[in-house]
Amino acid sequence: MARRAVASAALLMAAFFGSSVPSAAASQGTTPNLITGSAYLVTPGNLIGGHYYESFPGTADWGLTLDGALALAATRDNDSVLRGIVAYLNDGGKDPSGTTVNEWTGIGTSNASGGAIGKEALLAEVTGGDPRRFGGHDLIAALDASICTRVSTGCPAAGSYLNSTSVFDQSFGVIAQLRAGQASAAAPVAYLESLQSANGSFPSLIPPSGGPDVDSTAMAVMALALAPGPHAAADVAAGIAWIASRQEHNGGFPDANAESINSTGLAIQALTLQAGAHRSQIGAALAFLAGQQHSNGGFNADAGQPGSNLRASTQAVGGAAGTSFGTLRIDLTSAAPAASHSRQSGSTRAPALVLAVAAVAIVALALLLVLRRRS
Repeated sequence: MARRAVASAALLMAAFFGSSVPSAAASQGTTPNLITGSAYLVTPGNLIGGHYYESFPGTADWGLTLDGALALAATRDNDSVLRGIVAYLNDGGKDPSGTTVNEWTGIGTSNASGGAIGKEALLAEVTGGDPRRFGGHDLIAALDASICTRVSTGCPAAGSYLNSTSVFDQSFGVIAQLRAGQASAAAPVAYLESLQSANGSFPSLIPPSGGPDVDSTAMAVMALALAPGPHAAADVAAGIAWIASRQEHNGGFPDANAESINSTGLAIQALTLQAGAHRSQIGAALAFLAGQQHSNGGFNADAGQPGSNLRASTQAVGGAAGTSFGTLRIDLTSAAPAASHSRQSGSTRAPALVLAVAAVAIVALALLLVLRRRS
């Protein structure tokens, strides 16, 4: 009798919750688990003191730290940790060697890197801060001042940024300037456009050298998507079409050697600019990343190279969330995220609370049925 009651209760609860409770087993393996991915990024062994990542023991890797912070902003799964990173950078936090992010950007010196300044300004913009008052500097003014007006030392061309040697650098500068509403971004935009090949791709380095590069093309289209006018729109469409053509049969995207986790994460971000036209390719890319993730949440560096890699994991986590650097923005002043990007991208988030409520309800209903039968 009790068994029959329990069975009846279970059937009733299954009917009630079946349409609203997602099945972890159904999504397992089709998308990366961004919850465990974010957790991997913030483990004490990776995020030193909750503030920065290291390139060598005792030496902060400020560029990688910004990558990790942008990834956490995309998932919204560790806002308290992200607040700590942003505050540390904003307050001029030092690593054990005594350096701050200012030594990395070179701000205020002849060694200033427009790309590095742009990347720091982008984090301020993404997290709701003021890039004109961040880390003790006006990052937008410094970025504007780093725009080259002619070819000279550290300036490969007019419109490039000072001491910026890659399309990544140029793109970060353009994104930060356009998000800040700077009309002075017109020259950097024009220079970035000049680097695009007829097939839609971009090279990796400035001055242009080597072959076309998925990572750099993805960054460039995210930057140009913010630029006004039909010319920029055509450049974006051509870049996305080229990226889409580079997808491998396993869903990944290649770098120079193999299917790369970094390249795939960036490709997803670029493809989501035209998500409706590339939904199946985005799905295949997410499935590829899921297959490269380990139980600790980390990702391989490249396909076939097992072992969690921190640098690759930052891009995999942020890329899989599927939001362009040009539009990513969160409000760190809120107590909790209104909508998690990782939920939107289909991460395998266990509905623990719903399952707990369902379990309690099943037991209560079963007992009620038993008691009624006995009365």
